[in-house]
Amino acid sequence: MKRVKRMLEMAKLKPDETLYDLGCGDGRILIYAAQNYRAKAVGIEINPWLFALSWVRVFFLGLHHRVKVELKNIHDVSLQNADVVTIFLFQNVNDLLKDKFLKELKPGARIVSYVWILKDWNPDLVDQEYRLFKYTRK
Repeated sequence: MKRVKRMLEMAKLKPDETLYDLGCGDGRILIYAAQNYRAKAVGIEINPWLFALSWVRVFFLGLHHRVKVELKNIHDVSLQNADVVTIFLFQNVNDLLKDKFLKELKPGARIVSYVWILKDWNPDLVDQEYRLFKYTRK
């Protein structure tokens, strides 16, 4: 959870901004963003078990009015409404997402990646301790 907190600090997430977590897993980033930042959050997960786990967690925490979890492939989702995108994906997937980010994200949108970089992009901020990289869509 320390990494989650640091990711959202680096993104400078604000209340009522929309965060997309691509490959949201158990939903921990979505839940933290809704509870602690009063942000809207959208989780995209392709694994049915992880989708179900995150959906159940969101529902039982009463956050379904601020958090939406979708069972989809990240390449089939529009990011045009995202203010912040968080990712913990493999390098080859990050490489495929760069064009999507350029095409769909509005200028000023922030991307925070855990472990893997966006090749040929210069991060605005790096946290070496947690291996986090923050980028801003120009």
